Amino acid sequence: MSKNTKEALISAFLELIKEEEFDKITVTDLVEKCSISRQTFYYHFEDIHKMLSWAFEAQTKKICDVQSAENWEEAEKAFVDFLNTFDIVFRKALNSTRFIFILNLIDKSFYDCITSYIALKRSEEQNFGKNVDYVISYTAGAFTSLVIKTIQTEKSDYETIIKNLSTSLKGI
Repeated sequence: MSKNTKEALISAFLELIKEEEFDKITVTDLVEKCSISRQTFYYHFEDIHKMLSWAFEAQTKKICDVQSAENWEEAEKAFVDFLNTFDIVFRKALNSTRFIFILNLIDKSFYDCITSYIALKRSEEQNFGKNVDYVISYTAGAFTSLVIKTIQTEKSDYETIIKNLSTSLKGI
């Protein structure tokens, strides 16, 4: 039930953000939408930031769980689905005081997925040298920037971004 409640809260947030500004969504709005008590919300999450962090971490874990060193295609699809699901959150965050928070969540997702991919490659006994953390941070930052640029346009093209990430990872 716990995971279902968390997912229901995320779904409620995604519904509310279609109608409301990012900064205006409150815990009260979420609990009313889910027909749960405030106590239930606070049992699961400290605040809305922690709720969104949990959602991004859960999605990132899904991506990392399906990826493999030889077959990145399933991870690609999962990543595109994740970015498309949260597209409205990204767009609303652009004009929000929480923009940096969302930017950091996007960057962490890229960082974690790239780290997981490289760990798979390392298990194949390839040497990536001492600068692996720098390369991961640089790559994650570059792709986070591409997400920000694409949400500033009318239509998000996450598929192209993830295809380009895939091409970059093959070169690592």
